[in-house]
Amino acid sequence: MWISSRLFVICLLLRFDATISEPFETHLRGPGFVMEPPGRVEFSNSSGGWLDCSASGSPQPTIDWVHADGTAVTDIHGVRRVLRNGTLVLMPFAAAAYHQDIHNTIYRCIASNSVGRIVSRDVQVRAVVAQAYKVDVEVLSASRGCTAILRCVVPTFVKELVRVVSWVHEPAIYIYPSLQGDGKFHLLPTGELLIHNLQESDESQSFRCRSMHRLTRQVVVSSPTRLRINSHRGIISPSVVEHTSHVQVSQDEGAVLLCVAQGCPSPEYSWYTQNGAGPLPVLSGPRVRLLGPILAIEAVTGEDSGVYKCTASNVGGEASAELRLTVATPIQVEISPNVLSVHMGGTAEFRCLVTSNGSPVGMQNILWYKDGRQLPSSGRIEDTLVVPRVSRENRGMYQCVVRRPEGDTFQATAELQLGDAPPVLLYSFIEQTLQPGPAVSLKCSAAGNPTPQISWTLDGFPLPSNGRFMIGQYITVHGDVISHVNISHVMVEDGGEYSCIAENRAGRVEHAARLNIYGLPYIRLIPKVTAVSGETLNLKCPVAGYPIEEIHWERGGRELPDDIRQRVQPDGSLTISPVQKHTDSGVYTCWARNKQGHSARRSGEVTVIVPPRLSPFQTSILQLNMGDRASLTCSVVKGDLPLTMNWRKDGRPIDPTQHMSVKQVDQYNSILVIDNLGSDHTGNYSCVVRNSAAEVENSQALLVNVPPRWIVEPADANVERNRHIMLHCQAQGVPTPSIVWKKATGSKSGEYEEVRERPFTKLLGNGSMLLQHVKEDREGFYLCQANNGIGTGIGKVIQLKVNSSPYFSSTSRSVTVKKGDTALLQCAVSGDKPINIVWMRSGKNTLNPSTNYKISVKQEATPDGVSAELQIRTVDATDSGPYFCRASNLYGNDQQLVQLQVQEPPQPPSVLEAAMISSRSVNLKWQPKAVSSGDVSKYIVEYREADPVLFIDQWQHTEVKDPPSFNALIENLKPATRYAFRVIAEGNAGRSAPSQELIVRTEPQRPAGPPLNLSARPLSSTELLISWVAPLPELRHGDIQGYNVGYKLASSGNTAYNFTSVSGDGEGGNGELLLSGLSKFARYNIVVQAFNQVGPGPLSEPTAAQTMEDVPSRAPEDVRCAALTSQSLQVSWQPPPIYHTNGLLQGYKLIFEPIIDDIVPNKDEVESRKTTALTTVLTGLRKYTNYSIQVLAHTRMGDGALSKPLFCHTEEDVPEAPSDIKVVVSSPQSLYVSWLPPNEPNGVITKYSLYTRVVNGREELNNEKRSLPSQQAYYEAKNLHPHMEYQFWVTASTRVGEGKSSRVASQITTNRVPARIISFGGSVVRPWRSTVTLPCTAVGKPKREWFKSDVALRQGGLHNSQLLDTGDLIISSLQLADSGNYSCQVDNGIGTDRLTHMLLVQVPPSAPVLYVTSATSSSILMHWKCGFTGNAPITGYTLFYRRATGNTDEMQLSRHASSHELKGLVCGSTYQIHLTAHNKVGSSPASIMLHVRTQGQAPGMPATTSLLAPNSTSVLIRLHTWPDNGCPLMYFVLQYRAVTDDPDKEWILVSNALKPQRRVVISNLQPSTLYQLRMEAHNVAGVSQAEFSFVTLTKNGDPPPPEIVQRGQRGPSVFYGNVNLLVPSIAAVSGMICTIALVIICYRHKQSNHIQKESLENRANSEAAQRERYYATIHKVSMQNNDKIPETSEDISPYATFQLSEAGNMSQPHHGGPANTLLHSFMYHERALAEGCSSPPPAASKNRRRHSRKTEPESEESESDQDQLTSSRTESSNQHEGKIKHSIIYHGAQSSTSSDLSPMSEQKSLPRRGRSRYHHQQYQFSTNTTPRHHNSNKINNNITNNATNTNTATSANNSNKILSPRNGGGNLKSISSTFKSQDSIQCHIPTLVKSPSISTQHQKQFHKQQSNSKPSQNQNQNQNPNHSQTQCSSSSSLKQQQPLLIQPKLHQLEPTPTHANGQELLGLDGGVSTLASVVPVTCMPPSSQFRPIPHKSIMPAHESHQNHHQQLHQGGVSGTALLNPSTALLSSKFFTAPTLPLPK
Repeated sequence: MWISSRLFVICLLLRFDATISEPFETHLRGPGFVMEPPGRVEFSNSSGGWLDCSASGSPQPTIDWVHADGTAVTDIHGVRRVLRNGTLVLMPFAAAAYHQDIHNTIYRCIASNSVGRIVSRDVQVRAVVAQAYKVDVEVLSASRGCTAILRCVVPTFVKELVRVVSWVHEPAIYIYPSLQGDGKFHLLPTGELLIHNLQESDESQSFRCRSMHRLTRQVVVSSPTRLRINSHRGIISPSVVEHTSHVQVSQDEGAVLLCVAQGCPSPEYSWYTQNGAGPLPVLSGPRVRLLGPILAIEAVTGEDSGVYKCTASNVGGEASAELRLTVATPIQVEISPNVLSVHMGGTAEFRCLVTSNGSPVGMQNILWYKDGRQLPSSGRIEDTLVVPRVSRENRGMYQCVVRRPEGDTFQATAELQLGDAPPVLLYSFIEQTLQPGPAVSLKCSAAGNPTPQISWTLDGFPLPSNGRFMIGQYITVHGDVISHVNISHVMVEDGGEYSCIAENRAGRVEHAARLNIYGLPYIRLIPKVTAVSGETLNLKCPVAGYPIEEIHWERGGRELPDDIRQRVQPDGSLTISPVQKHTDSGVYTCWARNKQGHSARRSGEVTVIVPPRLSPFQTSILQLNMGDRASLTCSVVKGDLPLTMNWRKDGRPIDPTQHMSVKQVDQYNSILVIDNLGSDHTGNYSCVVRNSAAEVENSQALLVNVPPRWIVEPADANVERNRHIMLHCQAQGVPTPSIVWKKATGSKSGEYEEVRERPFTKLLGNGSMLLQHVKEDREGFYLCQANNGIGTGIGKVIQLKVNSSPYFSSTSRSVTVKKGDTALLQCAVSGDKPINIVWMRSGKNTLNPSTNYKISVKQEATPDGVSAELQIRTVDATDSGPYFCRASNLYGNDQQLVQLQVQEPPQPPSVLEAAMISSRSVNLKWQPKAVSSGDVSKYIVEYREADPVLFIDQWQHTEVKDPPSFNALIENLKPATRYAFRVIAEGNAGRSAPSQELIVRTEPQRPAGPPLNLSARPLSSTELLISWVAPLPELRHGDIQGYNVGYKLASSGNTAYNFTSVSGDGEGGNGELLLSGLSKFARYNIVVQAFNQVGPGPLSEPTAAQTMEDVPSRAPEDVRCAALTSQSLQVSWQPPPIYHTNGLLQGYKLIFEPIIDDIVPNKDEVESRKTTALTTVLTGLRKYTNYSIQVLAHTRMGDGALSKPLFCHTEEDVPEAPSDIKVVVSSPQSLYVSWLPPNEPNGVITKYSLYTRVVNGREELNNEKRSLPSQQAYYEAKNLHPHMEYQFWVTASTRVGEGKSSRVASQITTNRVPARIISFGGSVVRPWRSTVTLPCTAVGKPKREWFKSDVALRQGGLHNSQLLDTGDLIISSLQLADSGNYSCQVDNGIGTDRLTHMLLVQVPPSAPVLYVTSATSSSILMHWKCGFTGNAPITGYTLFYRRATGNTDEMQLSRHASSHELKGLVCGSTYQIHLTAHNKVGSSPASIMLHVRTQGQAPGMPATTSLLAPNSTSVLIRLHTWPDNGCPLMYFVLQYRAVTDDPDKEWILVSNALKPQRRVVISNLQPSTLYQLRMEAHNVAGVSQAEFSFVTLTKNGDPPPPEIVQRGQRGPSVFYGNVNLLVPSIAAVSGMICTIALVIICYRHKQSNHIQKESLENRANSEAAQRERYYATIHKVSMQNNDKIPETSEDISPYATFQLSEAGNMSQPHHGGPANTLLHSFMYHERALAEGCSSPPPAASKNRRRHSRKTEPESEESESDQDQLTSSRTESSNQHEGKIKHSIIYHGAQSSTSSDLSPMSEQKSLPRRGRSRYHHQQYQFSTNTTPRHHNSNKINNNITNNATNTNTATSANNSNKILSPRNGGGNLKSISSTFKSQDSIQCHIPTLVKSPSISTQHQKQFHKQQSNSKPSQNQNQNQNPNHSQTQCSSSSSLKQQQPLLIQPKLHQLEPTPTHANGQELLGLDGGVSTLASVVPVTCMPPSSQFRPIPHKSIMPAHESHQNHHQQLHQGGVSGTALLNPSTALLSSKFFTAPTLPLPK
């Protein structure tokens, strides 16, 4: 156990040693500071402070803090804390808690890891306890014209922490520090305020000093201080009263040297530098500014350091002072090298490099540290540290710390690593001789770097592996390795020579000694030995035992040695040198003997392997050029296989990415090939060959010569004068190229001379050149050349330009002149040309001779720059002041101050201006003119309101004195009010004249009052109209710019409003806003606030309004269905989300239908149920049928969204009886029974039960039941008794049970078998292009014959039919013509039988008839009627539509739909629409393409008076008065110009994209001037352009002179804007209209007498049958969703209005313009749930208009007086832009079965105000269902009169009439007279207009198609008596047209032949028609509502009724009455007319 544990420990130690000794150098890295704490940290006790310190290294260093004495910094609760990230935090503390050893001490940061540790610079921490302090101002007075100094005096205890941030020039002018000042005031960076050029007026000014505490940021302001001017007389020599003796700044900061002298007259200053042999004058330049007593230097450098001399002189003498400028330049510290690796025992040397701006710094105070501890001075030579005899203790981190005299420190770090050292044995064991038994321990100790490994051998072989041997090894703290071998019980065989070998990568050392154990000789096992050929083999005999007398070696029975190469050593080992493979391989035997003769023998095998030997490379270095091809061959000339050959580059395997390839020729040769040498191929290539004997390597260096190439290519450069510039030029190549700079002596192509290093020219080692303090002489061309002997080298010429910004050589000066003289101001500037000189007054006003006649400017070039001169003629006091000569060029600018002084007697103040304007006060300031001998004692400021009405007010005044300042604050003013101000100067001599008045408008304030009369009313379910009145005028406080309207849901908890801004009209009028996109049926709180340019005013009191109800926008949720029985389903659901109900739910509606595949359903099985519950049970359903169920919720406004279809199946039930059964004799003893499955299986048929009964007479002999599978529908009963009667019946069964039995079929067995058919006939439905088999299986072996419609079929008689031998008929490729009755007849002479199959072929449907019923500006409502369904139910529709210039879009519609409204369309645009229908077979052709135009036109024209409102200097344009004509306006284009004699005067553009707004103002106009205004209004539909003329008012607001107004009337103007032309024109047109109306009324009254008698009879009949007709009309309409029937006629919507957009097209049948679609307005909409072929009528709106004569006097469709109405409409039709519009109004009874509100009933669908609503052609038909409101006599008169007027107006084109009178009779009979009494007819009144777009060929094709389809159509009608369409016939003249009469469905009329004379109802041939002579026209299905208007023809192609075709054929000149969608009515309304007896 002890042995095993020790072995385990030994293994761990070995493992530990292996892991830690190797990676020392590669993975460890000493610490280095990432963020070193600053050298000084100051903080306030109220804020606290923190010191950041972080470092990097491997492993990650730890951060610790120590004091200056090295003691560790610990945490003190609430005072000091060290964070985990190394940050030292000093927490805020109270003043009493101040501790100097914590808050005012030195800290250091220490970073350490296993490599070493480093210490940061000293961090001086200082905590300051905040104390209150005060600052005072010290004034150093000066004489007039000199410079005064104001100094801010700070208490000494805070002086170093407080700095001056600004001075305040009372009252509110701030002066901030700068290097130059503004000419008058100059705040130095040190805090002193200089005031230059003192004047008496400066004494009245106050100044305050603003200081800030650097730590607490507290600002302290001094009390105000005034200047005092010394009154000196005579000449006083200068004396320096203030100067800065020593200025210390950091590099690149600005320095200001101050030298202020006093004297009389004012002294002039000169500056000199004394850094050289003698004083040199300081000249002004880009960085140097000479500002009199100030020398300002920007961006100082070390070269600016030195002593400066300031000299002040005047005529009285001179004074000077010396000033010292010290520039602190930053230094950089670096240790070279930063990482040093030295072998143990070697010498390490570090050098501390201290530089500043790249240049070495002289001797510094340098300290060295090792791992944070200061080293003694020994071993240091200046900046070099030498470490001799490096040992392990010397490795670690070294620091060089440089401390400057200023106290700041800088440091750098370096790491010393130990290099590789071969092992050295520190301890070894000795030879021992022992007896067997005791324990033995052998020990070795070694040292080296890396740590060596120690291994053990015994006689050259590994130690025996047995339990007695234990090997241990460990490493000491000093890195020494100690290893030992312990033998627990030594035995004889343990004796031998033991060796310990210490080895690392640096070397190997070995120690050997014998361990002798007494005993007999014993030779241990000799393992197999492998020797290397050519080397020495030393073979030891592992003999044990002691003593040993002799050792011998034998081989092959011969004692060795037997060769000169063999030798037996004295210790018994055998040495063979050199070893030969074939000679020395074999078995060797060693034997040993002691003195007693005892011996031992042992043999071992020796194998010799030949190591590889390589053929040497030809050269050691191979030099090639880039781009060459290279190959290296490696050949093995000797060596045993197997050989491994590898290539390496620089000791690493070949990288495939370097485009090198290796070709292995054979086992002994390998070639390395490089196709294209590059620079990366340079390196040492080695061929490494290895076998089991040795590894050899042959290397060759490859050097690729690379020509130079640019790393950094030189480029042209610019540099400012006196700046430094680095010209970069770096190249690389092999060998490394040399860089040479040259400068051109002349031009770019001239000679170049080499640039040598000299002062201010530095040639850096990387090739760059540094030019310092560049002057103009450095400018020119420079050449950089790079050459390395490869190729011709490279070079680049660059140009260096020295840019010199302007600078002045002379100082600022003052110029004094007398009033009236000419002042001459001069300045000379140097710098790069061109230099621009600008003279400025007071530093901001540019002087320009073109605007100031008194001045002139001269400028001339000098060799160094420009000399400028400013002359001011006839100067006066206003010209006094500072003038600046500002020079600028491309590289900078500079200015010189010239102070001009002009003295004159006192004058009024000038330059009166408002320094600050607020809403209640104005701060005025002015400039005094030159002060005379009489000083100004005070100023008087006068002011009053500038409103012309209030100019009678007296001036108010305020005085400014003691002393008089140049500003005044006027308070207690009104906001947004114009005031006039003036200033008067008063002195000893009296008052001056008032200054020029200053008109100032006080700033506005926020409105103080809210808007008034806030109201909100709903317009729809998502819109609220908000209106309000502006606030009271006295509370507006400015011009109201607009309003913020806020709204929010009353139910929301959010208190914030959503605001929308509305621009105001500025006149304080009413405002309104339409809020859209609101939540439906939601209550909102609304507030309004007015805002002006300042901000918003107070909110109004909130008002509440609720949006209207709407239909639910979401369907009920969680719809579920469960089958209860076979005929009932239970459906449940949950209400829609509350936020989507949009109102109060009235209930729910279920819409369900069975999913069946009927051929043509006899009825639409879509049903609906209403309920208020959340569940309902549907009963009476089909058994075992799948139902589609949808649920919707409805409110008072109508039905909401439908839920997704839910499919539910009813339960199974017992089936019905089988449809039929047959029994025939198949043989004398058998009967054949066949039957048909049940028509209603009510489930899945599981079996059939066949019952058999044998009857003999009346006696039942036998009864039998058989169960047959469900697939079998026949049975043959065999082995029957002859001449017996057998009865059969059959039942079907489902899983529910057995159903009803079929009828009983009986048959008597006979010997004779008559021919009988056992198949069944009936209806067979197949899709087209398929194949059908018609069976005809018979017994009796009969003869068969097939017939189609009684026509015999023969084999091959039909091209697609085939008769089989079995009797079946097969018809393939079915077409529609194959439909019909197919009969099979059999006959065998005994009997005959016949069977008929009714084949129905399903084909795609025909094209539907699409017609548009209304259009708005953004929607189109269309209906359609399906045509031939193709014998299959319609499955859906596809609607295609596109804008005239857009892409086609498509929409899938339900099969139940018969109408759709396209929404979101573009206003005033034409759309192309067509429709296709689908059934299960395919899709129909497209319907006729309709061209429909949405409502809206280009903008109209407003009246000038309503549009324009001119003022004196502006014109107000009311843009909201511009009519948009239905399409919203997008933008305006405004231009104007003054009307002059020049007709080509350019227009002034105001805006070319002005957004619509209420008003816009054009300002800056001239009073009493005639202007032209050109405007363009744009909307989607187009653009309208107009020009208007207007005249501005006079300057006083009076009307302009008459001659200007008359000139404007003669000028160009539009008709609408000229009132003098408009009024007479309107009067003339109105007179003509009245005359025409009078003639029409008289003529109609005369015609009405002819039909008065008939009208009386009609009235009596209609009143008697009114109620019956009403309900008949209701029942003719397909009711929707079980809606109730209206109770009274008032419930029926009476109105539908149509308007044509272009009336001119009605009278032009060949109009070929664009398709202008009708604009319609409907007061209803619908939801069609019926089948696609059945369209219910629209439901009326509940907010309809009643038929009342007096209730609504403004009703546009009132029927109170039709004659009067017609007349008024005719008159008004001529007043809309000279265009005629047709309004055809139909009145018909409509069922009011729905409460839905139509989207067409909004205000936008009603006629706009100002438009013509009624026009001169009107046809009106009334149902006359309300006797108290309708008079049949009057109706008939109206019809007659209307028709007569039509004939008069449009007689030139009869083919386009709506209703035409007979040619012979001349009277149009009442329509109601054409029907029998008690009949109610629903018809369309179409408008037929010939279309020029249909060719004759198309018309012929249409007639041919109609004729060909006649027979089948008639046959289908005969077979289907319930067919929804009837036949019509008519005969009339080819040139005339009559209206179509449509018969009702429930009162269908039988067709009768045409009258012999061809007369027809309402015919045009002059005859009177009767009902008996009329064949009714083809009508729509009664559920259809609208007359289809196709694009090409009236009837669709699939309707083939001949009579109808004849009706159309006779309707126009061309033979076909066609409808042009651009001119025709798109639809009509149903009307119900009373039928009257036929006239006799």
